[in-house]
Amino acid sequence: MGTLGISDHCFNAPQERVKYKGKDANYQWGGHHWTQTTWNKVHIIKAVYEYGVNVIHSDTDVVWFGDPLPFFHERLSGPVHVIMATDAVATGNPVGDTGLEISTNPFTNINTGIYFIKQYAGGLDMFKAWLDWQDKNIGHDQDGFNTMARGSGFRHEDKHLPPAVLPPDAAAKRYFLAAMHNTTGVSFLPASMFGNTYTYVNARLWEKLQHPLYAIHWVWGGSTLESKRQNMRDAMKFHDEPEYYTSPQLVTFDMDLLPMPDDYNDWKMTEEMIRFHVQAANHQLQQAYYAFAIALIANRTLVMPRFQCYCAKNWYQTQQCRINFEKATTFPFTCALSHVLRVKKLEAGFRLPENTEYSGHRVFVREYSFLDNPKVPDALKKSFVEIVPSQMPRAANLGVDDLVLSVEPAPRGYGQRVTVAAPLVDRELRAVLGRFKNVRVLHFPQPARTLSGFSTYATWEQYDVEIQKHVAYWCCRTPPDMQSMNLTDKVQLVALPPERYKNLAAHGGKSSYLHEMGPIRRMPGQIF
Repeated sequence: MGTLGISDHCFNAPQERVKYKGKDANYQWGGHHWTQTTWNKVHIIKAVYEYGVNVIHSDTDVVWFGDPLPFFHERLSGPVHVIMATDAVATGNPVGDTGLEISTNPFTNINTGIYFIKQYAGGLDMFKAWLDWQDKNIGHDQDGFNTMARGSGFRHEDKHLPPAVLPPDAAAKRYFLAAMHNTTGVSFLPASMFGNTYTYVNARLWEKLQHPLYAIHWVWGGSTLESKRQNMRDAMKFHDEPEYYTSPQLVTFDMDLLPMPDDYNDWKMTEEMIRFHVQAANHQLQQAYYAFAIALIANRTLVMPRFQCYCAKNWYQTQQCRINFEKATTFPFTCALSHVLRVKKLEAGFRLPENTEYSGHRVFVREYSFLDNPKVPDALKKSFVEIVPSQMPRAANLGVDDLVLSVEPAPRGYGQRVTVAAPLVDRELRAVLGRFKNVRVLHFPQPARTLSGFSTYATWEQYDVEIQKHVAYWCCRTPPDMQSMNLTDKVQLVALPPERYKNLAAHGGKSSYLHEMGPIRRMPGQIF
């Protein structure tokens, strides 16, 4: 931050205040090193708080969309001292209610990724009570705060604590910390305004409720650092160096979608919804199959499309394709990329092994919002050629010079539209694209009709194997559904076209392929 000139408001965290100084090369969620490191944050925030300031805490995987200071300034007076974010995927606040969470209660899981603590007489005592839980094997800092809030009579009960006390008026939007003998008022930040990946990507709560969007904590949306970074890039909220926006030669493509049933958002049949979603996702991935191949052949960067999702992906069960019985999500929504592809593998670049004619090529990806980003130069965007397949049957015995049928201005007002005798095999596509080496954006409205495949059998086989390694799975069914219908919790998505299914790896255990499932069989009298 100092190198960026942000030095006058920096706080150098005093390392002597950090209680845990251990190291671990395998930094894993839920592990001892991770758990103790979360407590270190609380020690440092307490040191900041001792300067007599009000504190807004933000984890490094939080992105701010708006200035929250007016929101917090309005709450400096009154009985609420601590305002916490939560792990909620819904809010009780109606349209236009931009205050604290109306559903505030001590049994909602708080999330310490974002919180506000104002200066008050019991503030330091509150921090001490919170930190006292570190050595009691309670878990991470969130578990400590939740236990401190709930007091006795809950999962991590402490017989020495009183139970939490709710005010008689629910509209007060607060409760009192049991550990502080009900002298510290706690409220929650609504998930619509201080949200997470689920409320931002899936439910889009702030749009539907007309709430201002202040921050997103990129949890509930992929298990890897790369998944979080991709979500930030999709939202145009990640800082990349200028070369990221100015250097690539691009391939873009359009997708057609399966028609969604008109009443789909009202369906109650979760298994039917899962199967439609997987079918729709496979339909989109099978178009991306050809787009990735085109980008590999051209040795260009591929801009991701706006994949559409018809079911939430999670690490535990869904109900009517939503999480925790929330009702706000409407389908389809634009998927997080990790819902359909393995982002960590894509960041390393898609490539084939060294024994193919494309072994020196590598396909990197850009987010679906890339060409909407003002950081991308207009000159790059307007260096544009659209490659479209002819609607006429392809003539026999065409030479390389006969593959381009026409060249005309592109309908978008800049660039060219090039009509080709389709479908082309890879060597023919290379010859056509050789004419446009200096064009920055090659757009393919119908990649599956433009490219037929690879002319070398071994290359095509290897491509099938490698592209499928980059495809994600959908998860998860409920245990009762798995048991009653003899189903797996995961469904592996498939990018290969049906005629290439012979190259799919055998699946078993916790996942299955849609095309290998039988019809839905329910137990007699089963309610769904």
